[in-house]
Amino acid sequence: MSQQRLTIDVEADVYTARHAAERLALASGFPKVAAQEIALITSELAWNIVRHAGKGHIELTAITDPTLGVGLEIRACDTAPPIPDLELAQRDGHNAGGPIPPEEMMRRRGIGSGLGAVARLGDGLIQLPEGDGKCGKCLVVTRFRVRPRRPGAWAPRG
Repeated sequence: MSQQRLTIDVEADVYTARHAAERLALASGFPKVAAQEIALITSELAWNIVRHAGKGHIELTAITDPTLGVGLEIRACDTAPPIPDLELAQRDGHNAGGPIPPEEMMRRRGIGSGLGAVARLGDGLIQLPEGDGKCGKCLVVTRFRVRPRRPGAWAPRG
């Protein structure tokens, strides 16, 4: 099992994490398009760390599931509070508090579709508490080389 841990503190770290994820996916036998989708998942999670938490880390781990085979786990951890409504935050044009006002979208360098894209491109997305569970979180996304047939049929382990 191959694993990498990348510190995310500044915008340049987003690109480093993105490239590391794509390289690991290719080394794990993912097709080029799937590796690029994994890179997109990773860069979105890393960018959210920079934007919302200020610092954190990304862990990339090659995994093998007995049923689904080869996969890649992307774990994005930071010290910001957990997302109170992860399902709502995954809706395009929303954050955990609800719809993003149009005037805010112009200032935020994004349209609020990032976590939705992460969920659509991944095969499982969960949120786990970080550290003592009182503050911080890890978003864990898993993507398999051969994707499960039913969305949500597989959930990453905590």
